[in-house]
Order: sequence, then structure tokens, then C-alpha cells
Amino acid sequence: MEKSPPPKSTRDKILESTIELLWSQSYGSVSVDAICHVAKIQKGSFYHYFPSKVDVVIEAFEKLWNDKRHLFDSVFSPALPPMERLAQYCQLAYEMQLAQANKFGKVLGCPYMTCGSELSTQEERIRCKMDEIFNRSAKYFESLLRDAKAQGLAQVDDLVGTSQEMLAYICGVMYQAKLKNDVEIIQRDLKSGLLRYFKAAQDMPVAPVDQPVKTSSKPAKEKEYG
Repeated sequence: MEKSPPPKSTRDKILESTIELLWSQSYGSVSVDAICHVAKIQKGSFYHYFPSKVDVVIEAFEKLWNDKRHLFDSVFSPALPPMERLAQYCQLAYEMQLAQANKFGKVLGCPYMTCGSELSTQEERIRCKMDEIFNRSAKYFESLLRDAKAQGLAQVDDLVGTSQEMLAYICGVMYQAKLKNDVEIIQRDLKSGLLRYFKAAQDMPVAPVDQPVKTSSKPAKEKEYG
């Protein structure tokens, strides 16, 4: 008989409720009271774990990153050919956004970009955390570009700068999908745009974007925060 998962700690309930509210709404519209309501806890419990709203937001985004990191480690595995990594990443990004759109009835876009752009001129600690997470993400693309270059699939001199540029393009696609409330923009534009960084590979067959991502975890649609 399959064991039921252990109950979530109060701290995890607060963090997950914070992410859900921030991702589906905005920092300015989410109050500590709202977080407590969704987490089903008393306000005193919130302040037992977190001194302020800024503190819980920083830790919540760190938790979101750590919870999703195994997915990125899987699709960006060096054991996979570079073009397969790219295709799997694009599919993963689409599946995660589709799961959220199905859950909330609207495209939510990238939570780091949304919160970071909202608060970059207001809360320096949050801006720094979002920048830190973006830089972690860029490392995956830097590794992808390095391997693609070694195999003659890309002509890139500035690996760091190009990986940041790719991430900026991804943010733009996510923003457009959110603005138009159309998740299919990600399906349509993400891979084709990123392939432009791999000139020698544009005519090569790659894994179809509509194939499910092969990871050791459950599909993104089945995850509550995907």
C-alpha cells in the first residue's frame, strides 16, 4: 500500500502559499493576512517564522528554485545532446506554464521576472535575489552553449553574454504570453527563437516540442506549483 506523504510543516505552508499568491497576483496586492488565509494559519505563526513580508518572499523564491532545480538538472543533463536539451527545456517551460494556466485560468508568466520587475526599484533585497536566481538559470544555458560550440553547432565567443541574452529572450516570450493570456505563444515562439543562437543546427532535426519531457519527476501538469 502506497504511503501518504508526510504533512507539510507550517513553514512550508507559508512559503508555498506565498508563491501561489505572488505568482497569480502581485507583490503589492498580496498581504500577510492573505498569505495566512491561504496557508490556514494564524498571523502569529507567520511572524514566528518570518520577520516581514520581504523575508518570506525571498525565502519563498529560494524554495521555488530548489523545488524545481531537479527538473532543470534533468533536462540540461550533459548526458543529453545539446539540441535535445534545448528542445526538452522548451517543452518543460511550456508544460509548467500550461499547468498554471489550467489551474488559475490565466497565463502567469515567469514569477521571478514578474516580481523582480515590480520591485526592482523598491526592495533591493528582492531585486538581488531575483538577479541571483536569473544568474543561476543562465549557467544552464552557458553550459549548453559551451557543448554546442564544441560540437560545431554554435559559433559563440561570449558564452556568458550570450546565455544572458537567451534568458532575456525567454523572459520576453513569457511576458508576451502573459500579456496576451495565450500560453500557445510559448509553444510557437520559444524554441524557434532560441534556435537562432545555434546557426549550424537550425536545419537539424530535434525532438518535437510537443513530446512530453522525460524526467524522473511527475509531469508538470500534476504538480501543484509548476
